[in-house]
Amino acid sequence: MKALATSIAVVSIIILLSSCASVGALISPTPTSSPVPLANTPKLTAAPYNENAVAKEDIANALAKAEKDGKFVLLDFGANWCPDCLVLSTLFEDPSVKPLLEENFHIVSIDVGYWDKNLDISQKYENPIENGIPAVVVLAPNGEIIASTKDGALANARTATAQDILALLNKWLTQKP
Repeated sequence: MKALATSIAVVSIIILLSSCASVGALISPTPTSSPVPLANTPKLTAAPYNENAVAKEDIANALAKAEKDGKFVLLDFGANWCPDCLVLSTLFEDPSVKPLLEENFHIVSIDVGYWDKNLDISQKYENPIENGIPAVVVLAPNGEIIASTKDGALANARTATAQDILALLNKWLTQKP
């Protein structure tokens, strides 16, 4: 009986961790669904979130570039353990998405670890990770927040398609100051 209870507890923890929703999801869970296979989408060759990166420096460098070329800065908050974050990173590499990203955005991937890294940066940008990761903040070249998925819109990215991501990107592009 004790072994059964332990097994149930372990399975429950695995299920909880497989959803990338934040601690807030313990209060109001994000609906889960089976991962959607991404046909014709390239596989990631490396972990998208550099655990050793200095995010503040990466953001400053991206903003400096944006001031020169007029592109947006896209802050991608996530973690390498998060399936939804990996799906979003894969969608960013999709042949129909990547050209639009490269033409209009400087991307900064920000590792939040196990909800214990770069939380000060998240707070600076109105806590976009509050309702789960991945979360995105789009900045104008001057650093002004243009858009955010702090509503958790990407926290279940495993159900997104390249067309969904293109629609979001195009929506954000219309908000250029």
